[in-house]
Amino acid sequence: MKTSRIRKILFTTLGFSSSILLNLNTPSFAQALVTLPELSNIKSSISTPQVQPKKTDLQWVYSVAEKVIRANGLDDHPWRFEVSDKYDINAYADELNKIVIYKGLLDQIHGDDAALAFIISHELAHHTQRHAAQRIELKSSLEDKLLKQADEEFTNWIVAEKQKSDKPISTAKKDVIRQRIMLRKQQELDNALQALSRQQEFQADEVGYKYMSTAGYDDNGGLRVFKLLSRLPSDYTANSSHPPTQQRIAALNGVMSEYPWLTLWVDGNERLKINSQPLTFDVIEDEISLRINSRFVSK
Repeated sequence: MKTSRIRKILFTTLGFSSSILLNLNTPSFAQALVTLPELSNIKSSISTPQVQPKKTDLQWVYSVAEKVIRANGLDDHPWRFEVSDKYDINAYADELNKIVIYKGLLDQIHGDDAALAFIISHELAHHTQRHAAQRIELKSSLEDKLLKQADEEFTNWIVAEKQKSDKPISTAKKDVIRQRIMLRKQQELDNALQALSRQQEFQADEVGYKYMSTAGYDDNGGLRVFKLLSRLPSDYTANSSHPPTQQRIAALNGVMSEYPWLTLWVDGNERLKINSQPLTFDVIEDEISLRINSRFVSK
């Protein structure tokens, strides 16, 4: 079979969809230790979950997202946020610099700024770490490789069959062998994309934790989100793109031990002092999304 026909079959059957440190020997850190109050007082005063009335979900999202973006120096370009009316426990990174959060998830964490900060930070990490682009790049490179392999395997099978017998190979038999090869290659591609996706989720959890801690939010916010998710009926299977929630909890606990909250917060707090003016925003006409402007517009 010609390579173009193999390519058509493989492209049809293999769809792609995408559903996230301080140096302690510095003068600034030493000075911070001299002037900082007790850690427990700091965290209780700036990051303890507090139920505060918000006019709208968008206002809440803005107040948390703006601080995370500014504290981590992610304000070189605008970010778009949308609150979906669908009552679902979900959020995802979409398009370029866009984050969608469902009302159902906001309702379940209502008032917990740190939980929202972790969710937003996780999705910001998917963008800053180029996760969607990485999946597309891997898919593209693997497809070319697997298509060549499929072509070679099918050709080698034809040669071997002709060496066994002079009888013509039926079209039906060729189609069966061709389909078997395609299914094997499809599984190889799916496995590679799945492994990358799970790895990216762990990375988004780690980077997201750093982002939200740098902004001064309670470092247990992420654990509260995962404990919430762990109460949902598990839809995890061997083919799931996300790791099991319990594995993510264990991994996040390890990250929290490796990167203490205080060291991250000191850096972010200094940046927030230097850039004390909140970023401006524009509510889009649909009134369910907004654009947080870059620092260049916000000056």
